Amino acid sequence: MPVFEFSTPRVRRPERLVFTVSELTGRIKDLLETHLLTVWVEGEIYQLKNHDSGHVFFSLKDDRALLRVILFRDRAREVPFPLREGMKVLCFGRISVYEPRGEYRLLAQRIEPRGAGALQAAFEALKEELRRKGYFDPSRKKPLPPFPQRVGVITSLSGAALHDFLRVALSRWPAHILIHPVRVQGEGAAEEIARAVEELNRMGDLDLILITRGGGSLEDLQAFNQRVVAEAVFRSRLPVVSAVGHEIDYTICDFVADQRAPTPTAAASLIFPEEKALLADLRLRLQKLREEMERRLVFWERELHHLRRRLKSPETLLAEKEARLHHLVEQITRNLKHLLHRREERFLSLARHLEAVSPLAVLSRGYSVVKKLPQGNIVRRAEETQPGDLLEILPARGRILARVEEVKPDAP
Repeated sequence: MPVFEFSTPRVRRPERLVFTVSELTGRIKDLLETHLLTVWVEGEIYQLKNHDSGHVFFSLKDDRALLRVILFRDRAREVPFPLREGMKVLCFGRISVYEPRGEYRLLAQRIEPRGAGALQAAFEALKEELRRKGYFDPSRKKPLPPFPQRVGVITSLSGAALHDFLRVALSRWPAHILIHPVRVQGEGAAEEIARAVEELNRMGDLDLILITRGGGSLEDLQAFNQRVVAEAVFRSRLPVVSAVGHEIDYTICDFVADQRAPTPTAAASLIFPEEKALLADLRLRLQKLREEMERRLVFWERELHHLRRRLKSPETLLAEKEARLHHLVEQITRNLKHLLHRREERFLSLARHLEAVSPLAVLSRGYSVVKKLPQGNIVRRAEETQPGDLLEILPARGRILARVEEVKPDAP
C-alpha cells in the first residue's frame, strides 16, 4: 500500500504588541487631547468641592456616566453665578488625561447654567456682585447730551428693534446714526457686544451709545446678562443707553447702563428731542422775549424822558454848587463866632472866680503872709514863734524880714 504523508505548513504567529501601563495611558492621552481639542458637555453637578486654593472640583453626571471636571481658580472667578450640587450646567473645555490614575477629565474654561431656574440664579448672583462693587450707583451715571448729533447703535441688523428705533429716531431729530451690527444671542454674542462698546468708544466723535434688541426669554437675553458686557458698559467713556427686551424685561446691561429704556422706540424718545416741539417751544419763548423787551423799552424811554427833564447844564450846576458852598462858609463862620463868644464869656467868668479866691486879692486888701525861716513854714498863730525867730513877711508887694522880740499869745 502506498504510504501518504501529509505535511502541515507552519503558520508564523505575529509578535505581540505589548504596552506598559504608562505607554498605553500616554497613547490614550495623545489620542484624546489631539482629537478632542475642546468640547461642550452637559450634565448635573455632583460631588462639588471648593478648594482653599480657589480651584473647584466636581463631576458631571447623567443617568449612565460620570466625568471629572476641574475649574481652575482664574476661570472660577469668571463664572457669574454660584455653583451648587445638583445644578444642571453646560461646560466648555478640553479633555485631559491624569496619567498617574489613568483618568480622563475635563479642564473647564466656561460654565453656563441650563434651565430657567439656573439662569435666574446666575442673573441674581451677578447682579448682587456688581451692586456691591458700585456698578449701579447713581453717582457714576453719566448724563445724556440734550442734542446728540452722532449716536452709535449696537444691535442686530435682522431684528425688529433696529427698525422700530430708526422709525422713531428719524422722525424726531436730524442726527447721524452709526450702526454696529452684532449677534444678540447665542454663542459669542456677549463678546461681540462688549467689543462693539469698546470700538465705538475709540472712535472719539460719538455723543452716546445705544445697546438694543427686541424681547425674548431669559435664555434669549442671556448675552446681555454676561460679565463681559457689564464690564464694557461700566468702562465706557461715552454715556450708554440700554433698551433690551420689552418693558418687563430687565438685564444686567440695563442696570449698569447710564439710562435704561423699556423698549427700542422708548429709547429713541429718550435719546432724541422732538424737533417740531422744540421749534414750537422756541417760537413761544422768542415771542415772550419780544414782549418783555418791548415792555422794558417803554419803561426805559420813560426813564430817559424823566432824566432829561432833570438834566441841567454844567454852568447851572456849577452856579448852584458855588451858592451852596458860599452858604456853607457863611454858616460855618457864624457858628465859629458864636462858639468863640461863648468860650470868651466862659473864660472871663472863670477868671473872675479865680481872682476872687486868689491869695493875691486878699493881700491887696492889707493882709500879709508870715513865714518862719529858714524852713519857710507859714505862721498862723503867735505861739508858733518865739523870741529870736527870723520871719519873712509877704505883703501884696515886696517882702519884709523881721526878728521876733516878744510873743503874746491870745488870752485863754
